[in-house]
Amino acid sequence: MRKFIAEIGLNHMGNENLGMRLIKDISKGRPWGITVQIAEESYYDNKKPWKKKLNYNFYKKVKNFLKKKKIKFGIGIYDVNALKFIKKIDIDFWKVISTKFYNNNLINELLKTKKPIYLSTGFAPMNEIKKKSKLFKKVEFVHTALDKTISQNLYAIKTIKKTTKRNNIAYGLHSNDDNVLIMALALDANPLFFYVRPNKKRNYPDNDHAIAVKDIRNKIRYWKNCVEILGDGRKKKFKIPRWVLE
Repeated sequence: MRKFIAEIGLNHMGNENLGMRLIKDISKGRPWGITVQIAEESYYDNKKPWKKKLNYNFYKKVKNFLKKKKIKFGIGIYDVNALKFIKKIDIDFWKVISTKFYNNNLINELLKTKKPIYLSTGFAPMNEIKKKSKLFKKVEFVHTALDKTISQNLYAIKTIKKTTKRNNIAYGLHSNDDNVLIMALALDANPLFFYVRPNKKRNYPDNDHAIAVKDIRNKIRYWKNCVEILGDGRKKKFKIPRWVLE
């Protein structure tokens, strides 16, 4: 099963009503999962809209809503201190953002929750990814190229898979052309992460590489069709269609 995961990140702009509206609108597209980020305490200085801390009850509300919709809820995690409250909500998976790739303490604490962990490899070279794969057998890797242009080095998906001996390598879209995600599909990336932003034009934290929420339903439907088009790679014997002989 190919998993599509929508990332709100901090694009809720510190507004719980906007955040909940995004969750509800994204859920209509039937992604496998949705994530929201929680930054370190020191990040929330209120100097920018997205640097406003959301109430802990917001995440509980999101979890309850998505559970009813049978959509997984994940947290993009920065700081081990956030675990103190978020563990009580019983989320479904974690995503460790690229800048925390080397934070072994955080990863070890996440492993104790026995929830799936996706580790973003944005800034890490292959030798460091290999070290992490040996150290953390149960961590899944996400190939990300933090370049807003089309350059995404997608063949790294195959290289990471071979180097780490993992069955699945995920892909996180950071290109301003979301068609890149289709190419990642063809390289068997799974899951596939993509950022979502509100429809209103504004300077969001993840703006250039985010997809407007109004487009999500059609995008996911199209990507799922692409999975069908790619097939499973096996050749079978079929009857010759009549139109071939006409």
